Amino acid sequence: MRYLLKFTKDKDIRFVAHLDIMRSIQRSIKRAGIPIEYSKGFNPHMTMSIAQPLSVGVYSYGEYMDLNLKEELDEKTIMEKFNECSPIGIKVTGVLKIENQYYEDGKKVPQAMAALDGAEYTIKIKYNDTASLDSEMKEMMKNAQWNALKKSKKEEKLVNIRPMVKSLNYKIEQDTLIVNTLVSCGSRENLSAELLAQYITSNTENAKQDSFTDVKREDLYALKNKKMVPLINYFK
Repeated sequence: MRYLLKFTKDKDIRFVAHLDIMRSIQRSIKRAGIPIEYSKGFNPHMTMSIAQPLSVGVYSYGEYMDLNLKEELDEKTIMEKFNECSPIGIKVTGVLKIENQYYEDGKKVPQAMAALDGAEYTIKIKYNDTASLDSEMKEMMKNAQWNALKKSKKEEKLVNIRPMVKSLNYKIEQDTLIVNTLVSCGSRENLSAELLAQYITSNTENAKQDSFTDVKREDLYALKNKKMVPLINYFK
């Protein structure tokens, strides 16, 4: 039986790497006695997958993982069992049983990582002086081309990231620019919040270069009936 779990990676553990988060989750599942399935073969492992791993330094209240269990459990029971055994900073906030493995047309219901289309972030950038920041942001928003250097394992290339920004709102509070944005995320098209933050700081003046940029992932989204919906709602 397949379940989709929504969970947190709190601010206090934002510098913990993805593999260490995975190990913590696996240990929690074992301690909780959740009857998870294992793969076959010489090196069996838990049949679980994280929808979209977080970069080190980013925290989140909208992470997702797929689990396959040997037997059917109540959704509330899974949440309670896991949270009783989970470490500080990782808590399950939602569980959804995926009733059907196939749609009516015969197509297979995708894993969370394959359904993913977007991610919502809150980004906080510190400035030495914000006197001209609002006018700079308004000017930036008018531009159709937001060219940024996007790096991959194979290459670096200049990319127009503007089409990957689905929405962007901002406000200025004292010395901080607070950006709420929905950007492309997933295997089809992906824009990291860090690259967007770099683009903003390079196109505005007086950003504190030695200050850490606070990045929080609010939720992950998928396209359903031509609308972006939270990932857990996509499977309902």
